[in-house]
Amino acid sequence: MSVTHAPARAVAKPTAMRTRKSARSATIVRAEEAKAKTESAAPAVWTAPKLDPNTPSPIFGGSTGGLLRKAQVEEFYVLTWEAKKEAIFEMPTGGAAIMRKGPNLLKLARKEQCLALLNTFRSKMKLDGCIYRVFPSGEVQYLHPKDGVYPEKVNKGRVGANQNMRSIGKNTNPAKIKFQGKLGPFEV
Repeated sequence: MSVTHAPARAVAKPTAMRTRKSARSATIVRAEEAKAKTESAAPAVWTAPKLDPNTPSPIFGGSTGGLLRKAQVEEFYVLTWEAKKEAIFEMPTGGAAIMRKGPNLLKLARKEQCLALLNTFRSKMKLDGCIYRVFPSGEVQYLHPKDGVYPEKVNKGRVGANQNMRSIGKNTNPAKIKFQGKLGPFEV
C-alpha cells in the first residue's frame, strides 16, 4: 500500500503546480487582452446629429411674434433637445411654453434666440441641445455645438482664437505703437 500512495502524492504535486502556472498564464492573457481592448477602442470620429422633422414641438399658446417673413425668403433656425420631464420655460420671443417629455423641436427666427434659450436650458435644467439652420430650399445645416463639445469646454484639437501665448510683461510698450500711423493690430 505504501508504494501506491507515493506515486499518488507525486502526481498530486505536479497538477497543483500546473494549476498555478495556468492561473498565472491566464492573468497574463487577461492583461494582454486588456491592452488589446484599449488599443482597439480608438476614439470614434464625431459626426453631427441628423435633424428629425417629425420631432414634436413644445406646447405653446402663441404670441404676436413668431417666425419672421425672413424665414420664407432666407432661413430660420431650429433648436432640438431631449427633456427628461415636462417643464414650463420662457420663450425668447415672449410668453411661456411647456416642453414635452422626450425630444422637442422649436423653430425660431434668429440664431441668437436659439443660443439664449439653449444657455438657459443648460444652466437651469441641465439639458443639452443642438441648433440647426434650415434654408428655404429645405437644406439643413448643423450649427451648434460645432464639434460636439460646447465652446466653453476644452476639446482635444480645438485651436484657441484671439490668444497671445505670452505674459503681460512681454507686451510692447503702448507709447512705442501709439503714433505709428498704422491701423489695425500690432504685430510683435
